[in-house]
Amino acid sequence: MAWIDFASCRMPTEKEREMKRGRKILSLVTGLVLFGGTAALSAQSVDLPGITTKDAYPNGCVDCHVAAGGDKSSPLVTAELAKVSGHPKIDKIVKTVPKDCSTLCHKLGGKAPAFNLVMHKAHFGKPSENRFVTVNKGACLTCHAFDPDAGGMAEKSGPRNW
Repeated sequence: MAWIDFASCRMPTEKEREMKRGRKILSLVTGLVLFGGTAALSAQSVDLPGITTKDAYPNGCVDCHVAAGGDKSSPLVTAELAKVSGHPKIDKIVKTVPKDCSTLCHKLGGKAPAFNLVMHKAHFGKPSENRFVTVNKGACLTCHAFDPDAGGMAEKSGPRNW
């Protein structure tokens, strides 16, 4: 799998982003239909957190990246960011994670790489060593919420936990 080179990456146009959202929704619906149509939506046949089962991570990042202890012990967001060379401290400016990160600094067209690119690289890089892949099985609904009635996806966010 080739990673995106942020230095040469151009930001997609609004039309390209809209088309990509449409393809994601179509892919999810197609997968559900191929998996067994409406039977795939029963709680006993498929595990879709927040749709067919209880969501263990309703606030996304802050529900997974908690202080040590329990099954959900991943390093706190601030501890992970301290490893990133040149990343500013976010303690005072970020109140809601990841919403503030993606709207304050990592927005499309901003100076910092777009939030979705950074997070997908961080969560899917080095799969055999990556907790998100090994524990969460790379499940999209760990970080994203899907609204079947509206047919849309959104990043889950919650109040910072540091």
